[in-house]
Amino acid sequence: MAIDPASSGDQALLQVSALRVSFATADGELQAVRAVDFSVRSGEILAIVGESGSGKTQLAMALMGLLAENGSASGSAMFQGHDLLGCGQKQMNRLRGSKLAMIFQDPESTLNPYMSIGRQMSEVLEQHRNMPHKQAWLVAEEMLHQVCIDDAHERMRQFPYELSGGMLQRIIIAMALLCQPALLIADEPTTALDVTVQADINRLMLDLRERYQTAIILITHDLGMVAGLADKVLVMYAGQTMEYAAVADLYQRPEHPYSRGLLRAIPQSFSNKLAALQPIPGNPPNPMQLPSGCPFRDRCEYAFADCTATPLLRPARHGGLIACHLDRLPE
Repeated sequence: MAIDPASSGDQALLQVSALRVSFATADGELQAVRAVDFSVRSGEILAIVGESGSGKTQLAMALMGLLAENGSASGSAMFQGHDLLGCGQKQMNRLRGSKLAMIFQDPESTLNPYMSIGRQMSEVLEQHRNMPHKQAWLVAEEMLHQVCIDDAHERMRQFPYELSGGMLQRIIIAMALLCQPALLIADEPTTALDVTVQADINRLMLDLRERYQTAIILITHDLGMVAGLADKVLVMYAGQTMEYAAVADLYQRPEHPYSRGLLRAIPQSFSNKLAALQPIPGNPPNPMQLPSGCPFRDRCEYAFADCTATPLLRPARHGGLIACHLDRLPE
């Protein structure tokens, strides 16, 4: 089992081992996630980062039991005594909403446009908590207050098309929290939102962690936004783990060339001047045609002969894990 870089000896809320996700396509099997390990504890925030196509979202969909019909998952994902990858549909339906919840990238596609916000929220409590309609309505309205939505009484009677993207994202978060789930998965929760709303959503997630001890898996392509949010970071590329570390360690001394490349691509200001961005050259590989050995080697400035062999996860100097043949990154 992989070493947890932020282990405190507490029992993990979610323990994922050798998670693989694949899809049957007309061109053959597409492996979206390849033997990924990680753990999350109550009150902990794990960020999963990487470029588009790295497997982040499919990993989350596998945990939620929401893969497309041509998708399949293997390995194990132990959550409160349940293996999420082996649960039947009825059991997953009971867990989703009550113990597990997910915030999707596009709130408009998540909500039913023909139902009021109040009706959609109260139904969650009626179905998962057997709560009477009137009580469910009041509890849902109070949750809107808790996520800092003004005029909650009025918002309950409105429809999704009447509200802004930032407001809808808050409502999605409120809906996800109605049953106080132990684990919340947030897939790009601030995509397409302006900077001010992004900051509000980030503060809200920190508040959720403090108030309810909610564990959060934050999925993003942006390492910059996780600096003040997450406890641990799992860096993925082409469906594989490149590096797994505590946030402070990754920012101070990244040990994988891909992690360093992501950090260099973050806008930074020095002496009131915007430093030039250093994008990673090239593009992620086609998942159907991965290069032999390290999947990052064709874009890596430090690639050498050993990189034609697949690197195994090994302990890193910062206490986490790394999949790289280099003994040490050049300064």
